[in-house]
Amino acid sequence: MELKQDTPPAARQLLRFVGDAVTALLPAGWRGELDGNGRGGSPALVITAPDNRSVSMPVEVRSVLDARDVPTLAAQYGAGAAPLVVARYLSSRSRAALAEIGASYVDATGNVRVCSVDPGITIWREGAERDPWRTPDRPTTTLRGVPAARVVRALVDSKPPWKIRELAAESGASLASTSRTVALLGREALLTRGESGEVATVDWAALLERWAADYDLERRRRVAGLLQPRPLDTLNEALRKYRGEYAITGSLAAARWAPYADSRLAIIYAADLPALATALNLREAPTRPNVLLIEPDDDYVFDRAQASDGLTYAAPSQVVVDLLNGPGRNPEEGLELTRWMTAHEKDWRA
Repeated sequence: MELKQDTPPAARQLLRFVGDAVTALLPAGWRGELDGNGRGGSPALVITAPDNRSVSMPVEVRSVLDARDVPTLAAQYGAGAAPLVVARYLSSRSRAALAEIGASYVDATGNVRVCSVDPGITIWREGAERDPWRTPDRPTTTLRGVPAARVVRALVDSKPPWKIRELAAESGASLASTSRTVALLGREALLTRGESGEVATVDWAALLERWAADYDLERRRRVAGLLQPRPLDTLNEALRKYRGEYAITGSLAAARWAPYADSRLAIIYAADLPALATALNLREAPTRPNVLLIEPDDDYVFDRAQASDGLTYAAPSQVVVDLLNGPGRNPEEGLELTRWMTAHEKDWRA
């Protein structure tokens, strides 16, 4: 079903591809046919049910469709006439935006969503999460890496407006990295820009969720799994005596703002992991640890950390992305903390 080749498929190839792609996923008795002369002379995909009821979906072929382009597309077709978008590759943000307006989509990597009310049918399939045809000279499509993380943290933690040069200075990322990250976030409708190019608005909650999709809590970091035989709360006494740099994250930190449930895993960032491990006097636990010490690859995890009752906690934005990437119920805790942040923005956002 997927188009496997070295060069990106052309519009003509995508148009030929869509009929076969959808037909291959239809249930027995259903038929799919590409009509090259649909309403207004544009191509349409006609899906017919076993009882001969059919729906004709106008096909919109786009080499690239960014999330920010979806509202314009919706206005173009009007209410009740959502198209079937066919593209080389659709990012997760673009797919979500299309689903929100009721549009169907197919991309050449196998991402498929085709929905019809009458006749009633829904087809859904996951394909690639990365553009396989992206080359170094094409715009960035990922928030992985330290520069992007620094820019995201600055955008979430402080309210706009932001001039690009000021954002670079605040985040500590280079001007080029900042510009690339802001351009990506603009394409994915996570921020808007003013007439002079400054960042005007930021959808910080959606941005944290998008960053979490590319984030890996333990990737390229020094990690130690340890065992605290006593209740995790007893860590606090040792942490209050510790004079090195650290920041509590995960469930223990979230409980400070939005208690969800008793924490089963303590996650602590440490600038010097061996020193903190020694100070806490914990046993190694290769399996089933209840304390995770992480020596980060960059100190942005300590940015805007908050002190309370003799303890140091990572900023809520950092805690959320760590929870969204954590095990067990951590993602639910991350969503709960996001809801608290939404209701108390003035308490944590500069």
